[in-house]
Amino acid sequence: MKGTPMTIGLVTLLWIPHAWSQVAGYTPPTGYRAFSLELSGGVVAVSPSGRLAVARGRFGGGAEITLYDRIRPEGRQVIATLSDSRYQFFGGLSWRDENTLVFSENGNLDTVLEWRIGIGVAPLAPEGSIPNAADVFVLGNQVLVLGADGSHANKLYRVAGGTATVVVDGYGNGYAGGIGLHNGQLYLGDTNDPNFAGNPGQVFRYEPLFDPSGWLVGANLIDTVSLAGGNGSGLATFIFDSEGDLIASTGRSLTHLRGTTATPFGTFSGVFPFPSSLAYFGTRFEPFDGDGLLIVDGSFTAVGRLFAITPVPEPSALWSLVGGCVLLLRRWRGSDGHI
Repeated sequence: MKGTPMTIGLVTLLWIPHAWSQVAGYTPPTGYRAFSLELSGGVVAVSPSGRLAVARGRFGGGAEITLYDRIRPEGRQVIATLSDSRYQFFGGLSWRDENTLVFSENGNLDTVLEWRIGIGVAPLAPEGSIPNAADVFVLGNQVLVLGADGSHANKLYRVAGGTATVVVDGYGNGYAGGIGLHNGQLYLGDTNDPNFAGNPGQVFRYEPLFDPSGWLVGANLIDTVSLAGGNGSGLATFIFDSEGDLIASTGRSLTHLRGTTATPFGTFSGVFPFPSSLAYFGTRFEPFDGDGLLIVDGSFTAVGRLFAITPVPEPSALWSLVGGCVLLLRRWRGSDGHI
């Protein structure tokens, strides 16, 4: 069929919604699309301006962290790379500011460190002081770090002044994963699945307790929220989006938690797929509405690498655009429909 540039462009436009969901191995929920970040996976974090950090482990040592100037693949550049023969596995990653990254290493060092870009790396606590160091969360001039020690043995550490202090001890039926603060409440995640038998994960909500100096010194349990409604299993970590909804990485799916209601947020194909690290950037993340980007490490799923999820445009807005293209096409072709 012979076509004009305008008709070819219109056909392309009409096919865009189908192309928006072409990340093999993951089916996004209605109102969202997924696209590849064209990067191998790892623990991820995004700075306030949109810089992307990816920490990739390496058994035996030589693991590395790479910083990129943006999330999307178009025009992306490497800012800096950090590697050390002592680094094997990274448990958590968090930006303190645009030029400072905090991370935990649990292969050899079992501690949390700070990388000041262009200056160097320094430990924030002694080596070995945080066994099984997992997720990290920067809270002003203190850092919160999970110790994923297992059933009824998990810990939350406050790291400040060169020392690591346990502030929450012995929580969880499985392994710790995920730290967050929202509306003045402290959230800690738990796989709830010590034997990896397919149990749904859960999230503990606490009232954090601070001393007069602002140091976190403890927490009172408010309630425990099950993620069973997400149709997944376990929990690796979680993030909060711009609306304050919690999104967790769970086996076979992502799980969306609004209040205490858990629902699936897309599904993964393959045998026992498990998304791991998550990061979020943007100002709105609602179906058909927003600029938010949810970054997912799909290394342990059929996706096999990093990808992002974002809302698609409102259907009415899309068809208004199509209608405008049709009108331009008619005018270009002439009122009688011929060139």
